[in-house]
Amino acid sequence: MEFEQNDLLPGEKLILSKAANVVITIDEYGLSKFAFDKLMWTVGMKGKEAIGGKLHLTNYRLTFISHAANRLTGKFSIFLPTIQNVEDTSFLIKKQITVLSRTQKFDFIVWGIPELIAAIQTQSKNLNQQDKVSLRNIAASNYQKCGEGLKVFTALEAANVGILTAEKIMKVVEIAQNPIEISSVLNLLELFSDD
Repeated sequence: MEFEQNDLLPGEKLILSKAANVVITIDEYGLSKFAFDKLMWTVGMKGKEAIGGKLHLTNYRLTFISHAANRLTGKFSIFLPTIQNVEDTSFLIKKQITVLSRTQKFDFIVWGIPELIAAIQTQSKNLNQQDKVSLRNIAASNYQKCGEGLKVFTALEAANVGILTAEKIMKVVEIAQNPIEISSVLNLLELFSDD
């Protein structure tokens, strides 16, 4: 969950890290409904799940790294040059930002939103055209550090299915293709596309 030194790309510097949750739609991952799904509408999360972890801002990207106690685990990156907009989309008690690229939308539940948005905007503005070209080369040479996406933690998913329907605890859980894994590839393609 921590951003380790070996996670950094050449020339990359960690700016800040915040406890955060990435909001996913459970249907996209083929997950069973969350055990308390009937109550999730009260916080605007019906059919969704918040995957806990940390959001790390560097001078090149946002990287989300989940903690191990989630039905989905892993990490993914959003390169700063691909970000079109970051906005505060909080509602009632849910403190949330939405990060938009040309092809994707990411929702993160996080505290300290004004500070985070300002930091993202500052780091994005600090990248000139030469930096962007350099970042493309760095990302191409170090793509394995960009993240493998989020993968289903089958033991926790099976436990959730067991909570919902004890008689089906031995049923094999079918897992859909992983959209966040696909998302990492899309973000790399965006980084390499011309504006």
